[in-house]
Amino acid sequence: MYRSLDLVYLRTLIAVAETGGMTRAANLLHMTQSTVSMQMKRLEEQLSVQLLKRDGRKIVATPEGARLISYAKRLVEINNEAVKSLAEPLYDVSINCGVAGDILYPFMPELIQRFEKNYPRLGFNVKASFSSFLRRGLKNGLYDVIFTTELAPSSEGGIALMQCPLHWVGKPGGESWTRTPLPISMSHNCMFKKPACDVLDAAGIEWVDIIQEMNDTSALLTCAADKGVRAELSCYSMRGIEAIDHGGRLPELPDYTVFLYFSPGLNRELAEEFERIASEVFQ
Repeated sequence: MYRSLDLVYLRTLIAVAETGGMTRAANLLHMTQSTVSMQMKRLEEQLSVQLLKRDGRKIVATPEGARLISYAKRLVEINNEAVKSLAEPLYDVSINCGVAGDILYPFMPELIQRFEKNYPRLGFNVKASFSSFLRRGLKNGLYDVIFTTELAPSSEGGIALMQCPLHWVGKPGGESWTRTPLPISMSHNCMFKKPACDVLDAAGIEWVDIIQEMNDTSALLTCAADKGVRAELSCYSMRGIEAIDHGGRLPELPDYTVFLYFSPGLNRELAEEFERIASEVFQ
């Protein structure tokens, strides 16, 4: 049966061994000499071994005591680290960052990594959503910074980072793009859906909406299963789908711009650093 060691007793044992006496240890630990003696007696009784002995006018550790002290120091150190880690916040500042799902990869991991290298005490709370939801959330104070993808130039202080064309994607080697009507696998909230359908209408290509949900996850899975096609940014990376080599049988899609927005309350230094790193990452 395992017995639990009292950290208070272990601290006292270390103090007695290092100071060489009960009285000096008591002064160091702000205890009475009788309390120190009682704790050492109880610790020896608990372990059924002698931990301390007299050597002339000093008290020293026995071989068993010395062995226990080596463990005791580690236990006390781990205890102190645990208490300190809980007493101090992990980060000095946390930034709520909203990102359009279509630019989450491959850009955001590199951006966060580079930013945290310069600001190790800065925490990131990242949430992926639709650009329209992110703009609304920024106005309502839910985000400190957002990255959106937009067709038209921003009129609300957004910083243009890069331009990226849309292209048609589907399952690698898939055949859904050859079907008539063309199955469109895009959720109602996806801002690429209307421009994609508009160019199909302009080209006189018949299409059918196969997704009736607001969430885009099922639309992506449906596309990867070769049930339909969708429009994505050419800079977007996702396993299971790739650009369709349609040889001009599908119409060209418009370009989109990645925009960066800040909350008015964000620290100016952080905002400037964010813009600098983002401008380098989004190239």
